[in-house]
Amino acid sequence: MSSKKNDFEVKTEGVKTMLALSDRFPKETTDQKASDGTTAQRWNGATAVPEQTTPKPSKYTLLLDQDDALTLDQLALTLRRRAGRPVDKSEILRELIRLADADERVAEHLARALDRRTAP
Repeated sequence: MSSKKNDFEVKTEGVKTMLALSDRFPKETTDQKASDGTTAQRWNGATAVPEQTTPKPSKYTLLLDQDDALTLDQLALTLRRRAGRPVDKSEILRELIRLADADERVAEHLARALDRRTAP
């Protein structure tokens, strides 16, 4: 045997601490639901897929002239101040669609505005 000292030393004090971290999380059980969000894979090996609560939204392209784009930007800023939170432009448009659908007066006003725009 050689009397030469090893050039390195392996310390294993932290291994027990790292292994103990796995005890912090609850164990999977056979009655665990896929949508509980606590695991990416269920006990039987199937991947847990969260249930979609809202349908995927449709995408539309909206072409605005400079004046309309500026008006929408100003409206978003005004609504942000009033709501006390950021308001997305698509959120504004979705709500305007709902308002026109729910209130006949809004729909009528919209129809009149559209008739004037298309008139020569």
